[in-house]
Amino acid sequence: MMDKKTLTETIKQMAIEMGADMIGVAPVSRYDGAPHMLTPQAHLPEAKSVVCLGVHHPDASVDWCGEPNPNYPAAFQIGMIPKLDAICFRLSKFLEEQGYPTIPQPCTTYWRHRYYKDIPYEHAASWSHMSAFVACGLGEYGYHGMVMSPEYGVRERVISFITSAELEPDPLYNGDPLCDNCKACARHCIGQNYGEDRLNDPQYIEFTIEGKTFKYPNINRWRCFYGEQAHLDTNYLAPIDDMDEEKIYEAIETVPHVKNYGYMCASFKHCMTPKKRTWDRQYTKNPRRKKELSPLTNAQMWARVKELALRAGADMITVQRLSDFEAQKENFHEGFRVDQFYDYFKTVIVFGRFVHKFESKQDAEQHRRDTSEANVNISELEQRNWRHMRDATVDRLSAGVIDITRYLDDLGHEAIQDWFMTGISRAAAKNAGWEKDGKHAYLGGIITDIDFDLIETERLREWDDEIGKTVTKDLPFMKNMDMVTVGRVSDITYPGMDAIRKAYPFAKSLVVLAEEIPERLTELACNQEAECGAAYAFAHYEILKEGFWAACDLCDTLEAKGYKAVPLGDLAPTSEMTINKFGRHMPDLRANSPFAAAAGLGSLGKSGLVMNEKCGPRMRFVFVLTDAEFEPTSLDKRNLCPAGCKECASACPMQALLETMETVEVKDGESYEVMTRDETRCTWARSLAMCEGAGSDQLGWKLPDLKVPDLLTPEVVEEVIQKKDKIQTLAYRSPFFIDIIIERCLQACPVAKKYKK
Repeated sequence: MMDKKTLTETIKQMAIEMGADMIGVAPVSRYDGAPHMLTPQAHLPEAKSVVCLGVHHPDASVDWCGEPNPNYPAAFQIGMIPKLDAICFRLSKFLEEQGYPTIPQPCTTYWRHRYYKDIPYEHAASWSHMSAFVACGLGEYGYHGMVMSPEYGVRERVISFITSAELEPDPLYNGDPLCDNCKACARHCIGQNYGEDRLNDPQYIEFTIEGKTFKYPNINRWRCFYGEQAHLDTNYLAPIDDMDEEKIYEAIETVPHVKNYGYMCASFKHCMTPKKRTWDRQYTKNPRRKKELSPLTNAQMWARVKELALRAGADMITVQRLSDFEAQKENFHEGFRVDQFYDYFKTVIVFGRFVHKFESKQDAEQHRRDTSEANVNISELEQRNWRHMRDATVDRLSAGVIDITRYLDDLGHEAIQDWFMTGISRAAAKNAGWEKDGKHAYLGGIITDIDFDLIETERLREWDDEIGKTVTKDLPFMKNMDMVTVGRVSDITYPGMDAIRKAYPFAKSLVVLAEEIPERLTELACNQEAECGAAYAFAHYEILKEGFWAACDLCDTLEAKGYKAVPLGDLAPTSEMTINKFGRHMPDLRANSPFAAAAGLGSLGKSGLVMNEKCGPRMRFVFVLTDAEFEPTSLDKRNLCPAGCKECASACPMQALLETMETVEVKDGESYEVMTRDETRCTWARSLAMCEGAGSDQLGWKLPDLKVPDLLTPEVVEEVIQKKDKIQTLAYRSPFFIDIIIERCLQACPVAKKYKK
């Protein structure tokens, strides 16, 4: 093991190399006196350190966005969440590999909007990144209750993780005050939320860390919820007094709902730390941030821009004049300073990546029509894989967008992320000829004041990696995968493979790319004192994204060598997917496990989940189908389930794993006895989050007291989900938003558990 100093330096260097702007470390002792459920030890009992890191907002995304009011965030925050999530998860994985259980917290975690147990306030995050930011010495709280750094003021987004590694702590920030109590935040708050008659009791939140006291107004966060979560027109907010949950529902009946994406707080927009504050009211009414212009030439900057686009998975890049997109002006929302914007900014940088075959809903429908396979639900298979592909690819490219935008911003220039509502990036791709031949590219765009040379199209990468008779982790784009296995399609006898063969008749090999879900993280999910499953959900969706990124790169490499290849996250179109985070759903692990077992990832346990000696069932995976003929993986397929063990069945809150057994054959001579799963009861918990004990109730949601129906028809499903918590169905307008499910069967499995308490 590394010594404390070396491990700390390594973690920090890795974070900076991956794109973090700041990183700090705190000992858990700095949380003494905090509400217990929000302490590091409540999430990880053996916690020794908290690590917080961040990336900054490009100045232009603050100066031009949030206008005419906070309901219109435009470019604000684009790319920041996937960027931070990837860094946090990879650092946590590194610490796990060093032998230190670590709990990575997602950038946007879960909120308990109502009071919950010993947490003394509403709208409490299950874990506070802002508290971690201050505890780790990166800055301090301002009057508004947001955190500020010396370099960027409030203009950063942060993420943090909790680890059992004892790292060298950074001192608390002790420089000049970052907030001078100017109260511009209060004056510009559109809801007038800082008025003393509108604050909660007590009127101020005050606490001390190592002798340093922090204090800020105890704002009624239902007033913030009004615009940020419920997306109600904030022009109607200020006159409402005594805001509470019921007042939100009353407003929903009468106040316009702004159909937009996100929110940008006016208090945030009008804040800047004194040493960095400057004014140019012809440019923007909010304070600007002082910065120096770099002497780098356009050519030097462009070389780095291409490197960052390539790192984000882009295939090609173009540079065009913003003035060539006059037709797109009509796409900007009313109240945006569009003419001034076009006068100030010069060029548009767009990079993109072509999607693979059948990655759009339209392609899937066309395939169904072309093949006349009315009895095979290929359309559903393709549609759900298209959704997974879209999310993963957009997240990857948007992380590159924020990297490039921040890079140019740090050089003293102005750059802003293009947001899809403008239509500029799509029009630029069309100008560059990227839409021809029926192909479709996912895009990332940056608009800047730099007068870069125009480029019609420049290729960024040739997929020339060498691939032999098998696929291994030695390929550069496989570095984040823990396991890579291969099965021969002709050998697979599992009945579900028939539909796949019809959809992809070229397929000869099935490649599985898998990552382990950390053991301690899994064990603690909604079982620890924090009652939090955020890290568990985070691991699942981050692994799915990482898997798709590697699968896409593998497919492009194979196609460059003349093979056909397609990445797929889900080979089971008849299975309901699992609720995860922010309305996203994960492929059903059990339904996809027979395919993974047939391709050598492991054997099937009694739960029906694929498992191996390395990590038991604690893994998530994606597939690649290709006509390249690889050598199949040879694996010991002995039954790993302990004799008489039924811990998976006992742990299920719906008792969906039955006593009856069924035989699942995956290949000739390879079959397994698994417990029959009551699909209705499993779906009730795993896909609809309608039962206690699976995670959602520990978020503070009010679960409806309903009997499990005999049959879940689409009509029944629609009826019951509208009876979920009113915050979800009425305020968020998404019954699955901010929801979570812990697969208790996976969590309870004793196979390959190495952690010793």
